[in-house]
Amino acid sequence: MVKVAIVGVGNVASALVQGLSMVRKGHTIQGIREDLHISPSEIEIVSAFDIDKRKVGMPLSKAIFERPNVVEPMTEIEGFDVTVMRGPTLDGREGVLEEIIEESDAKPVEVRDELRSSNAEVVLNLLPTGADKASLYYARASLEAGCSFINATPSPVTRLLGDKFAESGIPVFGDDLLSQIGGTAFHAGLIDFLKSRGVKVNRSYQIDIAGTTEAMVTLEDKRKDLKKGIKSSFLSSHSDADVVAGTSDYVEFLRDRRVSYMVIEGTYSVGIPIRVDISLKTMDAPNAVSPLVDLIRYAKLLKDKKMGGATKEVCSYYFKNTTDKYNSFEEARLALDNFTKLMREPRTE
Repeated sequence: MVKVAIVGVGNVASALVQGLSMVRKGHTIQGIREDLHISPSEIEIVSAFDIDKRKVGMPLSKAIFERPNVVEPMTEIEGFDVTVMRGPTLDGREGVLEEIIEESDAKPVEVRDELRSSNAEVVLNLLPTGADKASLYYARASLEAGCSFINATPSPVTRLLGDKFAESGIPVFGDDLLSQIGGTAFHAGLIDFLKSRGVKVNRSYQIDIAGTTEAMVTLEDKRKDLKKGIKSSFLSSHSDADVVAGTSDYVEFLRDRRVSYMVIEGTYSVGIPIRVDISLKTMDAPNAVSPLVDLIRYAKLLKDKKMGGATKEVCSYYFKNTTDKYNSFEEARLALDNFTKLMREPRTE
């Protein structure tokens, strides 16, 4: 089993727990790697942390359906009844989050001790965008407890703590998860395809609209600028074009639905103009399940091999804001495939 602690029992946590529950009933998760020798059914949630009074003290199987979560029930949850613990607030309730999160009166637990007592091996950080102090607190607690750390948020965990994790032989992955088929991944894939056909991409933009808490908080200037910068930088790494991307609005009735609009302009042949207009409609939270299931398994395998730090091949494929990027999805995929093959081979002294 892979013992996992979840930080932030929000929409992504809801989708992940439901997905893992469905796996135990015989369903499959499309798009996961089949060469990691750990089944998704072996992932066990042993600890969970939140600060909202509607979730703290609740079994995880029930907390994932509490407000402000909006992910619809996909299955009846069996197991996953670990009690949600009260984590430290720090900056996890600043700005508009103060209006959304109903802070628990319970005393925060000592996270490092809880990770140790639950025998957690991997910590999954799913806090809201902008909760940098809280994200770094959990990362340091994970390091002290000897747990791998997966940072799905934009907080600069790998940039600030990557070396410390490497020195300790503990994996850390991040920053800012790239969804399985979200707008940014789809947009970058289109740019890669156009480039492969000889099209010169001159400019491109993307807007995203959703009804989740994350979409609402990302409209705050500080968080909006952060996400916009990361998405635009990631897309620019696939092309030297002028690229702008980011969340542009929150529409409550969309709930977990996300609508992305992309426009790509360029030239082909003898300078003939081309324009691509595409809309993509997805359910937001389930888009994180496949990459997270892979990352949890990588975190376990690399930890067992004492391969610490922010592994380039893993981070570049699964995250938007990495210190060292490949130039295309194909290049990143091939690098990850080769790394995975080498990782599985017995190490020679």
